[in-house]
Amino acid sequence: MTLSLWRCHHRGMCYHYRSKRVEPVEFVREFQVQKNLDLYTDELMAPAKGYYPLDQVPVIRLDENGERELVALEWGFLPFWWKPSGQRTKRTGFQRKCVNAISEELESKPTYRAAFKSRRCLMPATEFLEPDLMFRLPEERLFAFAALWEEWKGPDGEVVQSCTMLTTAANAEVEPVNDRMPLVLTSEAQYARWLDPEIKTREPLKTAMQAIGDGVLLSRPLKKQD
Repeated sequence: MTLSLWRCHHRGMCYHYRSKRVEPVEFVREFQVQKNLDLYTDELMAPAKGYYPLDQVPVIRLDENGERELVALEWGFLPFWWKPSGQRTKRTGFQRKCVNAISEELESKPTYRAAFKSRRCLMPATEFLEPDLMFRLPEERLFAFAALWEEWKGPDGEVVQSCTMLTTAANAEVEPVNDRMPLVLTSEAQYARWLDPEIKTREPLKTAMQAIGDGVLLSRPLKKQD
């Protein structure tokens, strides 16, 4: 899948990110995860190739009791109402167009509107790709993309739980290569606010839904092994 093909569907696109291997205690300390830590494996948390669209990726969300749980979801959003039609019979074709969601349009887009109100989540990472550059925090510390998740049930009983990461206007480091970038969250206060089930509208999340500050991100050239 070439970058140009992805750009025809998205105004700014992150289609590859990575996470370095950290000790489970560090992951728990950063994200206050309380359930499903048996999913913390190298294969899910730090695959050698990183993460690409339609991969199973680690996601943190609230369970029915309001506790943070670790789950594995498909990267590529599939709304609960999706149905095959005409020549579009494969769900994966739709999902590939929904790897990212423009944060400024969440309340107006039918695809994401319901999930924004009640199914917000976090996608942990240590670096992300924009054209030919990988961006990260100092010391490769953990952070999370603001994200949404959804559950789709097919007529044959198939169940798909999926997610999408949000994008926002690029900061000073990313802007030279892309006018959009993932919505990066870096603190417990931001994580808690994004996951707060009492918040249903954009306004209380306004400060969290901005690009990470200028001068924070470091970059490195994309390498063959990336």
